Amino acid sequence: MSSKSPQAAGGQIKDKWKLKKWFSIKAPKSFGEVSLGSTLAYSVDQAINRKVETTLYDLTGDFNLVHVHLYFKVVGNEGDTLVTRFAGHELSRDYLRSIIRRKSSKVSHVIDVTTKDGYVVRVKGLALTTYRCHERQKTAIRKTMEEIITKYASELTFDEFVSKMMFGEMSNEIFEKAHKIYPLRKVEIEKSKVLKVPETASA
Repeated sequence: MSSKSPQAAGGQIKDKWKLKKWFSIKAPKSFGEVSLGSTLAYSVDQAINRKVETTLYDLTGDFNLVHVHLYFKVVGNEGDTLVTRFAGHELSRDYLRSIIRRKSSKVSHVIDVTTKDGYVVRVKGLALTTYRCHERQKTAIRKTMEEIITKYASELTFDEFVSKMMFGEMSNEIFEKAHKIYPLRKVEIEKSKVLKVPETASA
């Protein structure tokens, strides 16, 4: 039987809690370094690699982007401020359900690309047609998605690539070119995930 009383144990818990401190968290430069809130930790080292989830609406104030969920990873610090790196995103299920229509086709394509500065990112594109299309047209749309996403990655740094992906430029170009293959209602970058970070990457 332990010799410690419940009060002593409770005091230890309180003492440990007091040892923790609040660290503020900020978004990367590509997202304006806005605040992502704060977290409790004993030290910066304990906070490294923690995941932070938010929405693009929270960062921009644009309610039209409330369905875009963003994920960041703590990779370093500037004093008591934790620095993050973009780790991926996904569109909410409710939003995806709301844009899918009957008697039309859903064309998805997943591709792994490498940015100009060596980041490997898995990207899932989504095109929604106006009417049901044939398999050969779906194949052509997927090819267009792959060509455009690969082109962006090869020509841009990671931060630039993420910005083009998240703020619509990439999906707009896919729409313009794939629309010539078959009438489209919408194109989205449904999901992304950072698979590999170059060793030379700074925090």
